[in-house]
Amino acid sequence: MTDESFTHTVFFANGETQGIDFFPEEHIYRLSGSEEVIPSATQILGVIAKPALVYWSALEASKYFKKQIVEVTAPMEMPLYSLSGLSVDEVAKGMVESHRTISSDAADIGTSVHKYIEECIKFKLGGENALTYDSLPDEPDNKQAQNSISAFRKWYADNNVKFISAEEKIYHPELKYAGTVDAVAEVNDEFCVIDFKTSSKTYPEHHIQCAAYAKAIELIYDREVECTYILRLDKKTGKCQVSRSDQIGEDFVAFRAAIALQRRLKGGLHRGKRKNSG
Repeated sequence: MTDESFTHTVFFANGETQGIDFFPEEHIYRLSGSEEVIPSATQILGVIAKPALVYWSALEASKYFKKQIVEVTAPMEMPLYSLSGLSVDEVAKGMVESHRTISSDAADIGTSVHKYIEECIKFKLGGENALTYDSLPDEPDNKQAQNSISAFRKWYADNNVKFISAEEKIYHPELKYAGTVDAVAEVNDEFCVIDFKTSSKTYPEHHIQCAAYAKAIELIYDREVECTYILRLDKKTGKCQVSRSDQIGEDFVAFRAAIALQRRLKGGLHRGKRKNSG
């Protein structure tokens, strides 16, 4: 594990504080002065099965395999195929790692988009009256990242948005989870938390994750979070898909259930020994 970490102090509305050490390379949180890892909301929700990802991974392996074979001319009715300069083991390894390469590229795009939006919000919080093209940081070179940024700009222009914070670290002292909230804002006069996505889809657990953020944010601002927003910033079309939820209470019940399951699995399922019959 790298020693590089960033310490953040969470200021609660009741006057208490809590130091959080964040290790960005491993994306883990610790309470300051402690060696105990505090699970993030995202990690807790990792207990939810994602069968669509299994299919996607197999599909990417299939695509990789098809790229590596070439048809061989032969005096036979049935066509023959050969690997394109790779051994069977190399192709097998490439198939296994194909989805990781795609995921890594997508993560890089997502990171650059989140960083750009973070800088935009912090610029806005600096007292300027508007987000203007000539005063914002340089856009990433990647066209897909630019499309996502364009989607964010359009959403911002179409709504009454007052940002309050960006990339804010949170901690829930009772349930002992941490996380980073993409944005806290008043959107159309509603106090909310926002999560920006550059993925191809959104899933129900995204609002469950935001509900976890919302309940921690309420402890910091002493305000009820009225709704959560998932903004999917499409990398291909440059359009913003908006998903708003005011079912925070129901979603938080589901999150607490995920905590119980995650902790039970982490602690191990102890079963009694079988007794021999007879």
